[in-house]
Amino acid sequence: MSGARREAGFTLVEALVSLFVFSLVAAGCTALLMQSVASQSRVAEAHEALRALQTARALLAGDAAHIVARAVRDPDGARRPVFVGGDADAPLAFVRVIGEPDAAGGATTSLAYVEYVFRDGDVIRRSRTLLDPAADDAAVERVVLRGVTNPRFAFFDGAQWRDAWAGTTTALQPPRAIALIATLPRYGEVRMDVYVGLGR
Repeated sequence: MSGARREAGFTLVEALVSLFVFSLVAAGCTALLMQSVASQSRVAEAHEALRALQTARALLAGDAAHIVARAVRDPDGARRPVFVGGDADAPLAFVRVIGEPDAAGGATTSLAYVEYVFRDGDVIRRSRTLLDPAADDAAVERVVLRGVTNPRFAFFDGAQWRDAWAGTTTALQPPRAIALIATLPRYGEVRMDVYVGLGR
């Protein structure tokens, strides 16, 4: 009878070996799970960075495609050129056409003043529908790209790229193309070239 009881149970050594094997399997599964979570996190970060880059390019391309040659005034009354490029205060500034749906289901068009500025490592787009604003008229701001270094614009005149675009209030037209160049943490230096529309 005593021999039968010994065969029916586990010895202490067998139980310890079983626990050791189970702990190895559990540790391996935990490591695989953590690796999967980290991989998903890296994929999500890469997807978000790519989405932000594509959104920035689409926004800049949409603005550039609808530029019109229209001079504006600063809040103090001074006239600004029809297109500003490479200025320290406003690296990129222009007037563009915007479309809005009307009550009849069609579309109406109006003008908006758009500026791109660099602030604390961010590329920011500012826009306002008042072309000649008062001093207290605030613009709507949107962060286009975050955490960039050395952001700058370049301007194509049809023959070569320039670092700045000097203009007058009436004579000089916008450039043929605009490039936004910046160094991003994930991608290094990125250049986005967009064509300027002909509705000017």
